[in-house]
Amino acid sequence: MEAQQKANTVTGEYYLRAVMETASGFKLEPDSTFQFFFSYGALDRGGKGTWHQKDGQIIFNSMPGSKGFALINSNTTDDDKITIKITDANPSLRSHVYALLKSGEKQSEEFTDKDGLISFPKQQVDSITLILEFCPEKVFVFVNDNKQHNHFEFRFEKDMMEVFFNQLNLTLTEDGMEGQHPLLREGIYKFEKH
Repeated sequence: MEAQQKANTVTGEYYLRAVMETASGFKLEPDSTFQFFFSYGALDRGGKGTWHQKDGQIIFNSMPGSKGFALINSNTTDDDKITIKITDANPSLRSHVYALLKSGEKQSEEFTDKDGLISFPKQQVDSITLILEFCPEKVFVFVNDNKQHNHFEFRFEKDMMEVFFNQLNLTLTEDGMEGQHPLLREGIYKFEKH
């Protein structure tokens, strides 16, 4: 009964304060689930999971998700270049992918163009790292087993824009919670309860 009363005192909605042009917050439900939202300009992200209270802190967790990308196809073509293609229906996303290509000790990096394409000079591909600019916490590394392949196609996973939580701790305060925001740079952020 006491644990239930404690949970009821912290359930509710908490909104990020004092961060310009950014809206974000948590909704803590009595059944120990939560919803998270983040909005910055035209970028919207969200997440969900479970929370529990311990020693003056709220601890957030969710089921682990994907790393954001999946390989669709890799093959050998007659081209004298390495081609990386991001296949997605949303052109505003596919033009914001950063790729790091490793070939032995050499590294090459580039952003996709408006069509989701990147070209590198032909070389052996040991691995390709992909990061969507809007989800920098999701780092996808593809290790290439077939060194003859020079054409690679990837797609976004369905959960690309979802935020996943692994032991995020926020400290309860008199008027809400405070601690590190899951998507913003290092610092202490305040979430005010409404």
